[in-house]
Amino acid sequence: MVSFKQIRVSLPPGNERKFHGNILKGANRMETNQQRSVKSSPNPWKIAFISLALVLVIAVVWLFSKITMEQTAQTATDAQVTTQSKDQLSVGVSLSNTELAVIANEYMKSKESLTGYSVEITDLVALKGETVLLGLSVPFSLSGEPHATTDGNLQVKVTGISLGGLSLPEKEALSLLAQFLTLPEFVSLDADSETVLMNLAGMDLPKESAIRLLSIDKKTKEYSFEVSIPTENLIE
Repeated sequence: MVSFKQIRVSLPPGNERKFHGNILKGANRMETNQQRSVKSSPNPWKIAFISLALVLVIAVVWLFSKITMEQTAQTATDAQVTTQSKDQLSVGVSLSNTELAVIANEYMKSKESLTGYSVEITDLVALKGETVLLGLSVPFSLSGEPHATTDGNLQVKVTGISLGGLSLPEKEALSLLAQFLTLPEFVSLDADSETVLMNLAGMDLPKESAIRLLSIDKKTKEYSFEVSIPTENLIE
């Protein structure tokens, strides 16, 4: 077995301090080099964290700007003041087919005589419900293509009609509906021309207010209206 014993180094007088000083200097140099190597090598976790933070910031800024632009554009198209005089204010309003159907259905729900009717608006306008015919409750459906008239009303050219299980020509079925169907006063059904007319000027609106249909965009399915409101109504 090999045993190790302490080794003592004898230095000449005066060189002992110099020897210890050299050892300390060497140790300090090694420590400094280690620190430099640690500082010079990049930390991959730190780089990944900073990159992720930058991506999140850019995404949030982009999303915020997009939402702001869409809201501004929507506000500009939905309601625009077209003309204003001393006594009257005219406002342009654009509604999608879905929004217009919601308004029509809410209106019919508020009228007891129209309970059970429903409107669906796609490329066509469809009215569904039940009517009493010869003492019997008969389901019906009426659909047609919408048009804006020159005087600002909505006209629907009938393209399809169903009246219970009756097998009747469209004109005769339309004539029966015109006699027995309960409709608002501003809506008329003409069997000869096979049209349904919504006279918007005949609607019961507050204090001389009026509404006109300006146009229908078939591609975007948007209905553009002009609403006229007396300025005295705004003050009240």
